[in-house]
Amino acid sequence: MAIRFSPHRWRAALVPTLLTLGVATLGGIAFFLLALPAPWMSGALLATTALALSGAPVRVPEALRFVCFLILGCSMGTALTPGMLGQAATWPVSMACLALSLVGVMAGVTVFLMRVAGWSRETAFYASAPGALAAVLSLASASGADMRRVAFAQGVRLFLLVALLTQLLGTGGTRGPAFAPPPASPLLDIGLLLAASLAGGLLFARLRVPGGILVGALAASGALHASGLSDAQIPDALMVPSFLVLGAGVGVRFRGTTRATLRDCLFASLGAFVVAMAVSVACALLAAWLTGEDAGKLITAFAPGALETMTVLGFALGYDPAFMSAHHIFRFAGLSVVLPLVAHLLFQARPKDPGP
Repeated sequence: MAIRFSPHRWRAALVPTLLTLGVATLGGIAFFLLALPAPWMSGALLATTALALSGAPVRVPEALRFVCFLILGCSMGTALTPGMLGQAATWPVSMACLALSLVGVMAGVTVFLMRVAGWSRETAFYASAPGALAAVLSLASASGADMRRVAFAQGVRLFLLVALLTQLLGTGGTRGPAFAPPPASPLLDIGLLLAASLAGGLLFARLRVPGGILVGALAASGALHASGLSDAQIPDALMVPSFLVLGAGVGVRFRGTTRATLRDCLFASLGAFVVAMAVSVACALLAAWLTGEDAGKLITAFAPGALETMTVLGFALGYDPAFMSAHHIFRFAGLSVVLPLVAHLLFQARPKDPGP
């Protein structure tokens, strides 16, 4: 069967992509000129969100997101050192506090959305889940939950996490592309490092590791750097576009948001974010007191958002990528396993309540 080339379909996909990336670039440049922390990611996020809410067509192709996570994972791996991995002895304590945070966030947000916002129990429960969005939406769609509210609340939380944490914690880290540009490396070394990272990313994706492309690239690059086999660094010419794509990818989540959705869900979503962050920060401060780790580092590691985005955010702020990825993978894996079990216990004997 012959494959027909359709100029209309090609143009319909290309125009929103170019518009989105163009606006994201302008937002990144504006934040860079203002000397704001993590400018390329946060500037792209705010500009793309405004574009999406205006009703303009926005799009970030999956292929671009794949390349973005590959490059960012590879770059994060270049920051790994044997000393960082030697600090893993304190991780069980902080992960225990993270588990406490997950329970507290879901309980607190669910109660807030039910009692204050008047959402149904199913809708409130799934809107409270701090991450694992694909699993959350899959379970929510079969439960009678209001998918519009669940998706909007999750999008608002991720938007606010990136927008606020970059500004509040922007000077907290010690290493990252937001603060020190890497030295130039030979193109061959960069190519070999990216090839190894691609192999690691594809392997981890094949093994269904959460955030497989990003985490696999990080692991492969980190192994080469920690062992001394490579000292190549990813140049800004690749890093800046990757941060722009990441920020734009978060912003396009608000595509199709109507004024009715904003009126109905914005207050509840903002309140849910405040509750989630209050619990997360409290548990992060407890972990900081118990382990002696930097409070900003733990707040970022406990941030209740998407695995890849939060891991990269921590790196952009200059925090240990091994610590970030380990904690966000722990959160994602815990949610993926526990969420269906808790949902089954809560809702199996109840008739579906569509809520208001």
